[in-house]
Amino acid sequence: AQAGGLPAVAGMTIVAGLTEAILSRLLVRFRVVFQPTIAGFTVLVVGFELGLVGITKALDLGEVGTPVYWAHVSVAAVTLTVAIGLSIWGLRLFRLLSVLLGVVAGVAAALLTGLLDASSLTPVAAASWFALPNPFFLSYSFELSLLPAFLVAGFAAAVRTIGVVSTCQKLNDADWKRPDFANLKRGVLGDAIGTLCAGLLGCLGTCVAPSLVGVSSATGATSRAIAFAAASFLLLFALIPKLAAAMVALPAEIAGALLIFTASFMITSGIEIIASRALSTRTCFALSIGLLLGLATQVHAEYFRAFPPPWNDIFGNMLTVSLIAALALTLIFRIGIRKKDAMIWHASDALAEFGPFLEKEARTWKLAPEVVERAKEGVAGAVAHLKEAHLLDAPLEIDASYDGIDVLVELKYRGRPVRVSGVEHGHERMHEEGAVTAGLKSFGAGAHADRTSISTERDRVSLKLWFNA
Repeated sequence: AQAGGLPAVAGMTIVAGLTEAILSRLLVRFRVVFQPTIAGFTVLVVGFELGLVGITKALDLGEVGTPVYWAHVSVAAVTLTVAIGLSIWGLRLFRLLSVLLGVVAGVAAALLTGLLDASSLTPVAAASWFALPNPFFLSYSFELSLLPAFLVAGFAAAVRTIGVVSTCQKLNDADWKRPDFANLKRGVLGDAIGTLCAGLLGCLGTCVAPSLVGVSSATGATSRAIAFAAASFLLLFALIPKLAAAMVALPAEIAGALLIFTASFMITSGIEIIASRALSTRTCFALSIGLLLGLATQVHAEYFRAFPPPWNDIFGNMLTVSLIAALALTLIFRIGIRKKDAMIWHASDALAEFGPFLEKEARTWKLAPEVVERAKEGVAGAVAHLKEAHLLDAPLEIDASYDGIDVLVELKYRGRPVRVSGVEHGHERMHEEGAVTAGLKSFGAGAHADRTSISTERDRVSLKLWFNA
């Protein structure tokens, strides 16, 4: 706003929304960036951000040593105690209302301690009961100097949304193992549309609220119907200035206590998502250094504010610094990450040999048992089809490799390629490295691979099966 005014904020918010929308279409292609560990790391860092803000407000650090200091801390303590107590020991209805009842308790404590008095409520009394938004103030401008900051903001919003939606998936699925990318794409696109609408309406950029996911985790209320009801109430509240004034009049200590409450769930959810994958030494360094640099923005804020604009805004944000560092190190540490082994494939005993072979490699590669089982079943389905269709002329080999994201099993043999719908056999033989990614209908139902491709070189055929780890 200082660089280009509110029109620039609105225009560049639209740019951030478009950036996020584009990224939503590229999630699968860039899985190396949008992987579960990065999503969990994002949730963890957001939890730390919320928690640090909450602690600052709850402890009212600016009032230490003043006569009202303990009154401020007491209001925060009452709010947090009621919210946590009801979420742990309350009956289901009280668990659902734990945050609201915590606010009520905090307001009561603020009235008793004098933090809320008649002067605090004067703006509430002066506000009107009904007002329509005025669209005539809307205007837009685009500042090239602000483009890097808002591109980074769009990327950070996409990764943050992936983390939050992954947490929602985990809350709704007790057997959750890995993110549903189709659901993630819709979630990121929905968040991008929200950001676009915010820019078009002249509002600050919006993003999915991790704090509300924390509330859902605490209360167990995850129904989509709640979102529609909440949206209806928010639309109504937007037309009632008195309610907005009442919320602004709430003591900061109450808001701080609620931020601590929700940050607790975000931090634990982030840790759980990260721990859902076996962590390599590379991942440990990338995430640890990213987190330390992010925390440094809070401990040594003046150092990061010394960067010239707009980089001081980019590098002064904990989430942005943590993500940039973690992603950059993740990409650097992927150098030499692929682990590979091979076995000679004798068609008569291929399956008997492949099981122990992959299990041995899985221990070295730290693969989850369910990934190993899916790979064994997928290879079994492919081999069964090749035998039944008499496509094998001579055995060759099986290659297995792992790059930290996918297990790739490549079946190499002499014979005829698997027939792919819509592709002529002679056309396949002309393209030595022409991977065919569509079809494989003839054995696709029996294979449990997440992706498949086939390529031919004269009479040698390469059938690749990818399994998401």
